[in-house]
Amino acid sequence: MKMQAKTKNKLSLIALVLMFITPVIVAVVMNSSWIKYSPESFKNNGDFIQPPIKIINSERLSSFKDYWTVAYHHSGNCSDDCKKMLDTLYRIRLTKGHKMKKIKLLVLHPDNVIIDIPSQYDSIETHTYQNNDELSNTLKTLSQKSLGNNRGLYLLAPEGFLMMSYNNDFKPEDVIDDLGLLLRARKNEG
Repeated sequence: MKMQAKTKNKLSLIALVLMFITPVIVAVVMNSSWIKYSPESFKNNGDFIQPPIKIINSERLSSFKDYWTVAYHHSGNCSDDCKKMLDTLYRIRLTKGHKMKKIKLLVLHPDNVIIDIPSQYDSIETHTYQNNDELSNTLKTLSQKSLGNNRGLYLLAPEGFLMMSYNNDFKPEDVIDDLGLLLRARKNEG
């Protein structure tokens, strides 16, 4: 009987040590470069713009400060693809329900192009820029990695930085998910 008690005590001690050591080992392995793991609920769908580019200053786009903004850049006439994007933008904002008041929608376009926003999309604002100014050059460069053909879809941070872009095969759910993560993160600050 004494032999069984000693064995039982040893097994209990081993189980206790494993119970405390296992989480530490798992944490070290998950944080190492051996395993690349990121929970799906915390992955961004857009591509980060590195480094983020500040486009809001005291005069330009100041009404977008303090809002998350979904910005669409379109440099030509607003034909079917542009109108479809306007509808997509509008619906993206609607999906956020009561949080949509923290989100603005923006269409950026050259001053020589007229983009008429249909009245049903009254929450979409426009801003023009001159063809050779700094914003124009920035958007031309970024569009090569975004939608192409001098078009782009971006997330603009409340601090005024273009921080994320979406490529041609984006789905509206990608932007919706990223906005959800960003709104949640901002809520949990401070």
